[in-house]
Amino acid sequence: MSFKIAVVGDQDTVTGFALAGATYAHISTTKEETLVKLGEFFASDEIGLVLITHRVAEELGHDFRRMLQTKRLLPLVLRIPDKTGYAPEVDELREIIKRTVGVEITIREEGG
Repeated sequence: MSFKIAVVGDQDTVTGFALAGATYAHISTTKEETLVKLGEFFASDEIGLVLITHRVAEELGHDFRRMLQTKRLLPLVLRIPDKTGYAPEVDELREIIKRTVGVEITIREEGG
C-alpha cells in the first residue's frame, strides 16, 4: 500500500507542496477549521505523512499537541518551515533523532 501526503499551512506553502505532489492540502484560515481538517487527515487510512508549517502548529497550540498525543501511529506528522522560512529555534527533527539515537548528529553542508 502506498500512502499519500497531506500538507497544512499558508496558501503559498500549501500550493507549492500540492504542485510537488501532495495529494491532500489545507490552507489554514481559522483554528477551528484547521483542527477539523487535521482530525480528518489523522483518521484517514490513506495518509501516511502530514506536513504542517511551524507557524500553524504554534497557532493551534494546546489543541494540536493534544491531537498528536491521541492519534494513531500513522500518519507521521512533520512540522516544516513556511514560505518565509520561519522555524522555531529548536529543530524538532534534530531533537527526535537525538532522542532516538542518543547522540546529536551534525550534518555539514558542502564547502563548510
